[in-house]
Amino acid sequence: MRRLSVFIIFLALCNYNIAQTKDLNLDLSSKIIKDVLQEDSGLIWVGTDEGLNVFYDNEKEVFYSNIEDSLSVLNSDINDLNLDSKNNLIILTRDGISIFNSNTFDFKQLKLNSKPTSVIEDINSGELWVSTENSGYYLIGEDKQIDQHFIFDPLSPLSVSSSNFLNANKNKIVLSDSLSVFLATQNGFNVYNRKLKTFRRYFKGDQSRLSTNLIVGVQYFENKILIASENEVVAFNPLSSKFEKIFSTDNKINSFISIDSQIPPILSTNTQDYKLKFEGNKFNFEMMAAKVILPNQKITKTEEKIFFWVFSRFFCFLWV
Repeated sequence: MRRLSVFIIFLALCNYNIAQTKDLNLDLSSKIIKDVLQEDSGLIWVGTDEGLNVFYDNEKEVFYSNIEDSLSVLNSDINDLNLDSKNNLIILTRDGISIFNSNTFDFKQLKLNSKPTSVIEDINSGELWVSTENSGYYLIGEDKQIDQHFIFDPLSPLSVSSSNFLNANKNKIVLSDSLSVFLATQNGFNVYNRKLKTFRRYFKGDQSRLSTNLIVGVQYFENKILIASENEVVAFNPLSSKFEKIFSTDNKINSFISIDSQIPPILSTNTQDYKLKFEGNKFNFEMMAAKVILPNQKITKTEEKIFFWVFSRFFCFLWV
């Protein structure tokens, strides 16, 4: 039996403190765990390199890929697990995405040109934005078919500024209620106009106040788009299209993550984490007492818990 270690960390007023640990004795299809997700119903999904495991109380099921079955999961090597607003499970593998149908207990397969790296749902439209390693972004409609495909075109200044999203995650895209979508790329900050279906690119320089084109993350907070590069954080006003630098550091910024729209984002460097504060109509980053964000960490939130996942460890933050 292979064990999944769970580290429980209590969260109180955004102060993080390690409390206790425990082991979940889960009989997994492989010891190599890629991702973990728990539904509000209690179902625990565990993606491994040899199958998709699901647990509920004492019941267990493992799903494998079958090249002769178009309703099976696309690949048995599971990379990432996500839930949309309708509790549909979305599985990322190197060949594309699979969407689980809980009524029929099978999968909708969507093959992509390169490995998908993240998926985020537009709550207003029901569309899915899927980033890939080197074939740009795919826009998946409510019917679970590919509606649009965005790639960098060197001949078009209105295309997205990069097709490579190797380290993409849901903290690198903001789907606002307006006409705009805001993207962090390794080659600048992009604003997508839904009506015109075109991109406007912003690169390092005096206008953007950015010192590098490598954008770590974007967040929406207090009616501003906050853009974190490796060196600084810049606030972008969507109405005026003006930029203002609000934070800089000598330490490399690794991530800029948001757990919930009601909780200020957390900025993480190699040595320290910072919590965003907004006081007197000004942004400020307050150093946290302890470092809690690790490199390449994944985050999933349920109604009562926040799960931090990194390599073979599974951290669970509980609301108190």
